[in-house]
Amino acid sequence: MKIITIEEEAWQQLNSRINAIADYLKRLEDTGYDDLWLNNHEVCQYLHISEKTLWRMRTKGEIAYSKIYGQYFYTIGAIKDMLNANAVQSSDEFVQELMAKGKSYIEKGRKLKSGKP
Repeated sequence: MKIITIEEEAWQQLNSRINAIADYLKRLEDTGYDDLWLNNHEVCQYLHISEKTLWRMRTKGEIAYSKIYGQYFYTIGAIKDMLNANAVQSSDEFVQELMAKGKSYIEKGRKLKSGKP
């Protein structure tokens, strides 16, 4: 086993370059599908909404779209932007309460399926 030593400043420069590369790759991963186009049906399936709801969102200007020969298309990036713009920030207490309710719901469901009271 060989041990290589370098100056602290050189180590810091190398470390910052590695971090910059990692950040760049992460940004590429996050936006890899943002330019992919989806039609009405695909967006409705993805968001679990009706076409009428999607129409309302479109007419209110809540989601960006393109119209070609009477068909509407949306990018995944536009969908992400719309979801992020409407995200509701919650407190840690609310999240803990939600998790407890979810756990309780799952436990009750499992008891019902197994026939145990």
